[in-house]
Amino acid sequence: MPDSLLAWRDKFPILATKTYLINNSLGAMPASVRDSLAEYTDLWATEGVVAWDTWLPEVANVAGILEDIIQAPRGSMTMCQNVTNGLAAVLSCLEIDYPRNQIVHCAGEFPTVEYLLDAQRRVGAEVVRVGDDPLVFPADELLDAISDRTALVVISQVLFRTAELVDVRPFVKKAHDRGALVCLDAYQSVGSVPFNVMELEVDFLVGGSVKWLCGGPGAGYIYANPRLVHRLEPRDAGWFSHARPFGFEPPPIEYAKGIARFTGGTPNMPAYYQAREGYKIIREVGVRAIWEKARRQTQIIYDGARQRGYTVNSPERLDQRGNHVTVDLPGAEQVKGELIRRGFVVDYRPGAGIRIAPHFYNGDDECRAILDEIEAIRRTL
Repeated sequence: MPDSLLAWRDKFPILATKTYLINNSLGAMPASVRDSLAEYTDLWATEGVVAWDTWLPEVANVAGILEDIIQAPRGSMTMCQNVTNGLAAVLSCLEIDYPRNQIVHCAGEFPTVEYLLDAQRRVGAEVVRVGDDPLVFPADELLDAISDRTALVVISQVLFRTAELVDVRPFVKKAHDRGALVCLDAYQSVGSVPFNVMELEVDFLVGGSVKWLCGGPGAGYIYANPRLVHRLEPRDAGWFSHARPFGFEPPPIEYAKGIARFTGGTPNMPAYYQAREGYKIIREVGVRAIWEKARRQTQIIYDGARQRGYTVNSPERLDQRGNHVTVDLPGAEQVKGELIRRGFVVDYRPGAGIRIAPHFYNGDDECRAILDEIEAIRRTL
């Protein structure tokens, strides 16, 4: 059956020279990024400070593309630099007062999330880290840990090591029943797994552009549920969080309406121009089409790895798996290095294995070829 999505391959230069299968780590760069960055630099070169009149509206315009991708209401998202900044802004809205001073998360979260949450102990938070095996999502334990003392639950929709796809709805329901807020880390799902953020009913969503969105580094994003954003007052605020940033007024801050209060300091405009190109492509291709293709291709990888006797540290069931497969075997890190030398681009995560992540522009033949190459390398070790 012809794969119509392969028509997009010409839009991504790296695919002409490499078998690029690490899209859950760094998506391939769209060729149009060069022109988009030139648009940014030409404005700076020719308009100087007046370029801000064109740059600033792009913050909301770029966020608006993301709103389309996750079916969020217009004006519910803004840009930031990365997940660390976004989550820090969310945490800065909380009043950590005993007895409601718990922050709950699990051991499988990305390290930047864990580091930031652990640091909240210094401001009086009781940080509850559930589970001890980062390859196993402790669903029952996490659910049990949410209590009347919980202020915030932080949870990933897709776990970065294993690609386990988490049904977050039971955790959101219990958190809300107990008066807690929920922040969803959607870095590994936005652009790869279709969902409606309003239907999930999460209070916050944070993520970035490096992976499935093909937007590169420096462009993170924050969503805040419209039902509560008006009463949030982030301490991690900057001059663009003010209702009138160009009024240059002294404190106390008068927060901007809606999501703009999370904008913080001076926007990272080059990154947003860069990220815009990947966002537009993902919106046009459609996350549903990306997801359906990934289900087929990750199954090819999963089955092929198992047939060769490799350990697969990703869920077997399609409805529990995101868009990559983690394959482990003796000498996996060395195998990864040799794969890259041979033009097969993947990565390795300690304790987990080699992550293989096809995107909509990859062919089924590439998914089979990398397994053949791993086997050929394994035989030489």
